[in-house]
Amino acid sequence: MKQKIFFSVACTLLLAGCATASQQPVTKITVEASDFAYDPVSISVPAGQPVTVLLKNMGRVEHDFVVSNIDVTNVEASESGPAQHHQMDQHEYDLHFFAKAGETATLQFTAVEPGTYEIFCSIEGHKEAGMIGELVVTAQ
Repeated sequence: MKQKIFFSVACTLLLAGCATASQQPVTKITVEASDFAYDPVSISVPAGQPVTVLLKNMGRVEHDFVVSNIDVTNVEASESGPAQHHQMDQHEYDLHFFAKAGETATLQFTAVEPGTYEIFCSIEGHKEAGMIGELVVTAQ
C-alpha cells in the first residue's frame, strides 16, 4: 500500500515538474514612440520564444509598430487608436499594432526564424520622417 501511495505522489510531482519546465520564459520589451522615433531603435528577441512588446506612445499623435515579411505565430494585439486605423489594409503586415497619443498598447508574438527585420511607423509621413528601427531575432 505504501508503495502505491509513494508511486502516485512521485508521478504527480514528476508531472507537475514537466508542466512547469515546458513553459517558456516570456521576453518583455518596452518601446517608447515619440514624434518621430522609437526608443530603443533596435530590439532583440529570441526565436521560438514568446515575446511581449509594450508600445508607449509618448508623442502628440498616433503611432504604430509594423514589421512585414517576418514569420510569426501566436500573434495577439491589444491596441488603442481611432476606428479609421482599423479600416486600413493590415493584412500586408505580419506584425502591426498602434497606440493613441499618451496611451500604451501590447503585442504578443513568437518569432519563428532568426534574422533582422525593419520596424516602422506606417502612418503617412512617419517612416519618411525617420520613424524606423530594427527587430533582431536571435537563434537560441
